[in-house]
Amino acid sequence: MSFNPMDSELTRRRLLQFLGALGITSVSGATLAGLEGAIREAHAQAAPGSVMPKLQAMSPNWPDMIEIWRQVTRDYAELGIDVEVQQGTLDTWVSQVVGEHKLPHLVSMSWGGAPDRMDPDFFLNEILNSKRAAKGGLNYGHYENPEYDKAANAQRVEVDEEKRRALVMEAQAIAAKDNPLMVLFHRDIIQAYNKAKFKGVTPIFGNGIGYPYAPLAYMGIEALTPRKMVKVTSIYDIASLNPFLTPEVYNSSILRLMYATFVTRDKDANIMPWAAESWTLVDPTTMDIVLRPNQTFHDGKPVTVEDVKFTFDYILKWKFPALARVVDSVKSAEITGDNTVRLKLNQPYAAFVPNVLGYAFIAPKHVWEKVPGDSGLASPADWPNDQPIGSGPWKYVEWRKGEYLNLAAHKEFFMPAKLDALVMLPVPAIENQIGMMERGEADVFGWTMDVTQGKRLGQNPEIEIVQTPTHGLHEIRFNLVMPPLDNPALRLALQHATDRKKYLDIIFSGAGTLANNSLITPVLKQWSNPDVPNPEPSLDKARQVLKDAGFTWDGNGKLKLPS
Repeated sequence: MSFNPMDSELTRRRLLQFLGALGITSVSGATLAGLEGAIREAHAQAAPGSVMPKLQAMSPNWPDMIEIWRQVTRDYAELGIDVEVQQGTLDTWVSQVVGEHKLPHLVSMSWGGAPDRMDPDFFLNEILNSKRAAKGGLNYGHYENPEYDKAANAQRVEVDEEKRRALVMEAQAIAAKDNPLMVLFHRDIIQAYNKAKFKGVTPIFGNGIGYPYAPLAYMGIEALTPRKMVKVTSIYDIASLNPFLTPEVYNSSILRLMYATFVTRDKDANIMPWAAESWTLVDPTTMDIVLRPNQTFHDGKPVTVEDVKFTFDYILKWKFPALARVVDSVKSAEITGDNTVRLKLNQPYAAFVPNVLGYAFIAPKHVWEKVPGDSGLASPADWPNDQPIGSGPWKYVEWRKGEYLNLAAHKEFFMPAKLDALVMLPVPAIENQIGMMERGEADVFGWTMDVTQGKRLGQNPEIEIVQTPTHGLHEIRFNLVMPPLDNPALRLALQHATDRKKYLDIIFSGAGTLANNSLITPVLKQWSNPDVPNPEPSLDKARQVLKDAGFTWDGNGKLKLPS
């Protein structure tokens, strides 16, 4: 199977996989009628020289998004542009905007800081490559520029880091000139822990101190009381204990606390060895992995290169959708030494180490070679795996759905946790999580809160608030195939009229990083292009851009289309 995941439109299965990754299992049609109306109105365009119709917008019905649109609507009104916003649930948004590419003029969304999004390949190719402009793809704004595609595709297969960096910079510069979207800001993660009971938390870029995306976050926590168990809250619970089943980022991250990946992220979010001691790119399509010696599974059996080869062979045989990135990139696995496995790749892949070796894990051959066996199951992904056996730093104890997941430290792990136990508590409401922290029922607030909530919780003398930057982002996407937003001057004017700092200050009390007209956060200095065209927030400049492009205003100050 050749490696080119963007060659075709996503199949329905891929779409469902994507919905699952966002934690969505069903689609409701509650607000579809309103969205359909907004799109019909957006398509109804006025004649040249007449007053520009209202711009129609679609947004998830989240408080931060509602406030963003409140500000945007006011600012654009100063230009004589009216905006009408249709709000919908996340499932409606995903099914219509991503699944069907049914969208009005403008669409807003925020993207979380999943680990594989630290590498620039995700945002550059998934959001803006023209190959992802088919239904189910994330380029739902239909940005198409062959020059951009050339740079974005080239960086994906360029394994020389400096050459790749230049291509990443070039792609950002090209997109910034075209203004296919407005990246607003990268909101900080605000979390908390009980400093009277614990020390040694490790803030990690994109992960904070409480998310499970980077296992290192929990490894250094030390108890200051006899209780060597830490309780961490989240808005989510896991849905499965089977690591071959789930693509959802929270669930898969929790499982990788038990099933060690080959590499992980250190406290500075750099790649560090984990189950692999080292790795070597022999040539652009050959990677040697050296397994860390003396590892054991949770049942005491040794971790061997036979387990590593078995895991890759198993994934390639069953083609698990949750591990599509492995199936797409790895051609074969071969044992070449006592601790070495050679992987042959389908084609060069610059993000292979962070996005494949940081996601694939080691499964015990002695357990999974019997699955599905004569169980009658169609796939090992259907196996409940209710007693998971991995080799990661935490081992399974008990899961009571909706109540807790109890893990014990795997003391034979090369970097053993300083605690004895880790308990994950699913608590859907943020205020309830805060209340549990205040009452001492939880030790680490593992989701994110706003500044006001943080200040209130931080008044408790036992609580420490920790603020961490992230590469996650808030954005507003233009529908580039729908007039009048196919006019680059109008898009540039809207960029000038969008005051990112004001929005960040009002909505998140300034807790975040302003975007610089690129999908890559300026915090990631090795990948962010600081020199891209970045329109200054100025209504005067916005008016001048519109005037130069032939727009005019009527006697009531309403913007008129060029004649």
